[in-house]
Amino acid sequence: MPQLVDPLPQGHKLLEYSIERVLGQGGFGTTYLCRDGHLRKQVVIKEFTPHRLVDRDRGGDLKPVNGETGRSFSRELSGFLEEARKLAQFRHPNIVKVNRYFEAHGTGYFVMDYEAGGSLRDIIEDAGGPMSEEEIEAIVMPLCQGLAELHRAGLLHRDIKPDNIVVRPDGSPALIDFGAAVQFGKTVKGPTAFVGTAVYAPLEQFDPDGNIGPWTDIYSMGAVMYEMVAQHPPTPARDRALGAEMEEASAKGRAKYGDRLLGLIDKCLALEADERPSSINECLILLQADRDQRFREMIGDISWKMVQHFSNWAKPNAGLNATELVAFMLAFSAIDLSWRIGKGLPDKATAVRLLRSMSPEFVAQCLRFYTDKGFPAGGRPLNSVFILGRIDEYAATYLLDRKQKEWHYEMTCKLLAENCIAPAHAADVPGFVELIEVVIDRARGRVKKEFEKIYRKVVYRHTGKGWVKEVVALDEDDQR
Repeated sequence: MPQLVDPLPQGHKLLEYSIERVLGQGGFGTTYLCRDGHLRKQVVIKEFTPHRLVDRDRGGDLKPVNGETGRSFSRELSGFLEEARKLAQFRHPNIVKVNRYFEAHGTGYFVMDYEAGGSLRDIIEDAGGPMSEEEIEAIVMPLCQGLAELHRAGLLHRDIKPDNIVVRPDGSPALIDFGAAVQFGKTVKGPTAFVGTAVYAPLEQFDPDGNIGPWTDIYSMGAVMYEMVAQHPPTPARDRALGAEMEEASAKGRAKYGDRLLGLIDKCLALEADERPSSINECLILLQADRDQRFREMIGDISWKMVQHFSNWAKPNAGLNATELVAFMLAFSAIDLSWRIGKGLPDKATAVRLLRSMSPEFVAQCLRFYTDKGFPAGGRPLNSVFILGRIDEYAATYLLDRKQKEWHYEMTCKLLAENCIAPAHAADVPGFVELIEVVIDRARGRVKKEFEKIYRKVVYRHTGKGWVKEVVALDEDDQR
């Protein structure tokens, strides 16, 4: 292994920062844990130390190895400081915050928040087995959201790996160590030297003229997810390109994980960049789609139970419009579920997304269940357009009911009765409302129970003595 540049000693001062210890070293940078003498808190400082280009003299300054390396170092230092400048303007809760950058000792530095907690590497090693799908989602989804913002700003991380993912004491993840960060797109000019960790890097990252972009970080994120499933990193890309075999995630995790998650990992690890997802947002959509499918199955099951429960107690009545009743029962579960996903707001877009894929055959089956028993269908066809058209009305009354101190679904039942019961049968309204309240209450209880199974968030919290796995409790409002 090449000789790395000697680090600065403990106690050395960089402006107002005093070095406490070295956190890590690589071919391009040295990371220190420092004490901010002004703010009296710990920070992390990254120093640009490309070992192939410079040495450190006795005074601590970096000097080019020769004239040619001096020109290369000057050019790469400018790039390092430009990336630091852009990172200092960037803010996201799952990306470590870069507070400032400066020059000293003939090189560049940037100052980052110190993130307490431990690395994902520690968690993987301590887990004692593959991580669950909920655990993987709890870490990967927030990181992908942060990466999406980073890529939107024109930056790549280029060194995503378990060691560079911190899990804070509260369980939230953060991507750290941006010493390898680089701009991509039209601003990239000339060859780009390899920076990163070989086992997590795609082929294009090793090529000085490789086409790097969001797909480059996507490969690395896929490698991290693979390790969370398999408990070891994937076969390095360069070895696979030369014929080495690698067992795919879809084989490693068969019967333990959803097909969409395993398929996403394999797609991210494609050797050819154009076979991977083109953006982090595409990865998020695929992750979300797996959860949405489980939600859709849940909505169908609960809606069918509502249909059956009502019919167990109701007698065929010429004044009841079965089409309106079924439309409500199909929409209610999606509205209640979207309220829980939105933490107190029945978001129409979420409800619509979950309902759009409901099969016409299932919708027809629900209506036929009533018409076979003698309930009139009503004059309008029951289809997705009709059901989606009722969402706004029922979501509004549902939200009004939720805000009442004593919650009896009063507004929702009143609207449903107006839509379902013919005016000539007004005498049937009290009995209808009494029954539908019970049906709604049971359905809401089922949604809550199934939601907690699917939408629970499994996180690791650091207690000071080690990592503890927890299922995060829902917010108090979500328990209603």
